[in-house]
Amino acid sequence: MPSFAPPQLTGLWRRESITAPGVHDAETQVVWLQTRSWYVDLRAPADRPLAAGRERLDDFTDGELLTLARVEGFAGELIVADGICAWRRDLDHQPPAPTPDEGRLSLDGEMMIEDGVHLPYREVWRRDLDSQAPLLAFRREADDGREGLMVIGGDHLVEFVARPGPPLSADASLAELVASEVAVGRRDAAITLLSTRIRYARREGGGWIARLSSLPWLEGAPMWAAGAARFDPASGALEIAEADGPSRWRLLDASPDAPGASSLS
Repeated sequence: MPSFAPPQLTGLWRRESITAPGVHDAETQVVWLQTRSWYVDLRAPADRPLAAGRERLDDFTDGELLTLARVEGFAGELIVADGICAWRRDLDHQPPAPTPDEGRLSLDGEMMIEDGVHLPYREVWRRDLDSQAPLLAFRREADDGREGLMVIGGDHLVEFVARPGPPLSADASLAELVASEVAVGRRDAAITLLSTRIRYARREGGGWIARLSSLPWLEGAPMWAAGAARFDPASGALEIAEADGPSRWRLLDASPDAPGASSLS
């Protein structure tokens, strides 16, 4: 049986600040969308380069690639037990952290305080009101070797499509790995390291528009063309006709109020 998160935790949360020893950050854009079990989290530094007409990673300078390497994003299942929330990172844009991602949460309506269990930090979160219903989660069928997870909460959606290849080891940070490749002239390898596609989108005007992404040029663009997503609620199969070919997804979980195919149109 799946382990469902308490309904007080579901929806789209935006981080207002994080405080840790010697650190206070209220500028990084952070969104975390939690369904009944599954979640995706995206964290974009305020100083990351914008697209400015560029449409691929190769158009960014070496220094800009290093800044993009500080983007964080991860996805998986939330486990709640004994008052502690554990975010299992099945997929991670960064190399694995040395300590588990676990925190104690204190909720007051649409506000939440998260205190670290293994590290001394406090995060302040606020939930968007239109994000708790319906709730759906899909896993990408990795025909091309790129795993993925997509979650929907009301009028909000967050998608994670992993870079090709095996997960990174914990030997170095992503920024250090990218810097090493750039230093020896292997820009193609650096670009592959940065190719994880994470997108936060809102339903606007009948479609999904990306508002934050690990790939800056995707911001402001539709997630996919009108009619490109075909979902069969009976089988749980979702196929999306994307510019670089079709992607296939499988339903992991849906709340009882999920209206089916209309959630993806």
